[in-house]
Amino acid sequence: MKFSILKKLEPALFGLTALIGLYALYVVFMIVPNERIMGPVQRIFYFHVGGAMATYVAVGLVFVAALLHFATRNKFWDVLGASAAEGALIFCSVVMATGMIWGHAAWNTWFRWEPRLVSFLVLLLILLGINLLRMFGEKEKVPNHAAAFAILAAINVPLVIWSIDILPQSAQLHPKVVQDQGLKDPSFVEAMLLGMAAMILLQLCFVWVRTKVELVERLKDESV
Repeated sequence: MKFSILKKLEPALFGLTALIGLYALYVVFMIVPNERIMGPVQRIFYFHVGGAMATYVAVGLVFVAALLHFATRNKFWDVLGASAAEGALIFCSVVMATGMIWGHAAWNTWFRWEPRLVSFLVLLLILLGINLLRMFGEKEKVPNHAAAFAILAAINVPLVIWSIDILPQSAQLHPKVVQDQGLKDPSFVEAMLLGMAAMILLQLCFVWVRTKVELVERLKDESV
């Protein structure tokens, strides 16, 4: 019954994702003006922040799935955790790549050992570890081990978010754009919110489709 309800909502989810995604692209590239200092490269900000939010949502799903796996031992939660971990890794990689491009354009460096970059790199490595574990780990032990790593990834997310406050701003690359009200033009705020919504919805679409595929693959393996 639950899956039938979700299946009915699937077209709405995909349609909403497409509409918001297309509108977000229109706002970012056609409406938002060039930033006074950074120029057109500032537009990558909307994909960078949106990708980070989508990563955190997927990590949240991985975390919930891990807790429910330990509590119920229901195979569905392991499937959801595996699917969300893949989505989290993809979007986490997008954030890291766009951040390096932005950083090189703004500060002439691809990477610096500052708190947010390092903590986000740690998150990327944990997610990479989860996915490699599922590919090469012992089949019987993978669900428990992956769930344990998922909890570790979730613990790391608050460190990423608040790491920008660990050192003074002079020692960091990341500006406090939102906290310091750096988005002066209203269209900047609109583009940021649209980018976040579009990337989160895209993440949910990916996890939904990947979960369905994973369920079919596991049912196929069990029938062999």
